[in-house]
Amino acid sequence: MDELQEISAEIIEIFNNKIGKLSTEDAETIYLCNSSMNLYMELGERKKALWEAKYTLQLLNNIINNGK
Repeated sequence: MDELQEISAEIIEIFNNKIGKLSTEDAETIYLCNSSMNLYMELGERKKALWEAKYTLQLLNNIINNGK
């Protein structure tokens, strides 16, 4: 499994087990990051897709840690 797949698995794990509900703002931000990641993958821009995945993971960890 490469780094992008590992991060994606972590994101899925967080959604499945650690987050009950997101604020509208958080949901929109994460949706935008995910859409950007998918676009970069389609364009073959793997480094940019990886950046978006890392940013999404960071956002989710901040939500968990701050009890948002």
